[in-house]
Amino acid sequence: MQMGNIEKKEDVFLLDSATTHTILSNKDFFSSVTLCKANVNTISGPANIIDGYGNATIFLPNGTILHLEDELLSGRSRRNLLSYKDVRRNGYHLETLNELNKDYLGIASHKMGQKTIHEKLEASKTGLYLFTIRAMELYATIPWKLVNPDVFGLWHDRLGHPGATMMRRIIKNTRGHPLKDSKVLLSKDYICESCSQGKLIIKPSITKVDHESPSFLQRIQGDMCGPIHPATRPFRYFMVLVDASCRWSHVCLLSTRNVAFARLLAQIIKLRAHFPDYQIKSIRMDNAGEFTSKSFDEYCASMGIKVEHLVPHVHTQNGLAESLIKRIQIIARTLLMRTKIPSLACGHDVLHAAALIRLCPTTSHQYSPLQLVLGYEPDISYFRTFGCAVQVPVAPPQRTKMGPQRRLGIYVGFDSSSIIRFLEPLTGDVFTARFADCHFDETEFPPLATPKTSTNGKKKKVESVFAIMTQPFLGVQLSKCL
Repeated sequence: MQMGNIEKKEDVFLLDSATTHTILSNKDFFSSVTLCKANVNTISGPANIIDGYGNATIFLPNGTILHLEDELLSGRSRRNLLSYKDVRRNGYHLETLNELNKDYLGIASHKMGQKTIHEKLEASKTGLYLFTIRAMELYATIPWKLVNPDVFGLWHDRLGHPGATMMRRIIKNTRGHPLKDSKVLLSKDYICESCSQGKLIIKPSITKVDHESPSFLQRIQGDMCGPIHPATRPFRYFMVLVDASCRWSHVCLLSTRNVAFARLLAQIIKLRAHFPDYQIKSIRMDNAGEFTSKSFDEYCASMGIKVEHLVPHVHTQNGLAESLIKRIQIIARTLLMRTKIPSLACGHDVLHAAALIRLCPTTSHQYSPLQLVLGYEPDISYFRTFGCAVQVPVAPPQRTKMGPQRRLGIYVGFDSSSIIRFLEPLTGDVFTARFADCHFDETEFPPLATPKTSTNGKKKKVESVFAIMTQPFLGVQLSKCL
């Protein structure tokens, strides 16, 4: 099983031979939890410290996976108890070892008459076998087990291939899908190849700030990504803005870095118009030339906005924006892996990935940024798989009495719940259509036309209308991204 991980605070585990159940203090280890109050018998009598029970998965220091069933949750416990019984249930046994005058407790298995030591837990000074591990989130290759795996797989594609934990949180906080009461369990029944190819997560930095700005738009952080190769003509960059409070984000495509200043000013003006009750107090950007102009500083000063410029080349000071860019790249790559659209048209999946991220709850909030801003549960019933085939109505001027009434398109996102965007497969032109008039086939992914090769072996120059039409079209649509 291939996976990435998101590391969190370390948890201390005690391997205990006396406890009848494993007791965990961190909910992140559980794949499903039923909350309830219960007593547990201790040496001093019953104690009301149990907050729930459920199934959990833990990874020992050397990578050994233990699947735990019907284990107890105790949020007030200072450390976690791992029962010998649960180790044996996973097919392992325990034995004491002594190497170089140090005592260890070994977790071993016997197969075909051969013994393999998987873990060696060193004894502490008190004689107890303690070890620390971190809760991990499956993020790259996603195995699952559901009542209907096909339905879950379809929505996994529609939502941009989120991890198992994020998928569970999106299901819980949205409507318009059939997965509301379904359980997402980790198993080896299914592996998403697109996630495996499109995601590679290397241990990120542990969160150092527990509490961000309390009010919406108090601080906005921004950054740019690019140049992108190959360029999505005429776009070579994209700029991100993210609110430090609820993680609301805005993404726009840029042809050059010179237009970043104008796009940033336009978004500030729009935010002030849409959210007059919330004042932008500070903007944190890097030291790039497009964000250090005197005119920009004067404008922000006149509006009462403090501009914070970071130390050059210290990217950790702008962690929110850097993290958002990384998430967009992960989702955009994965979306392209699932389709037959060339990377030349990756600007569409960047915008679609940004729209999906606004629906994903964050580690600091139970609800998604979009729900926190709008104040109600988002409806995702109009979501469809990026890059799938869509039959759209033929425009009346091109429609004939006996001819086809619909034509094939490639779905590349939406403007609203009633308007979708699609590409013309032969030319790459981008158009819009009414969602209610379209027929989707989410099992088919039409290819986008590529330049043909002449007899002398040189490629002909094909001027796609996509390069001409997308610039004004996406420029207008970007202003609608909230």
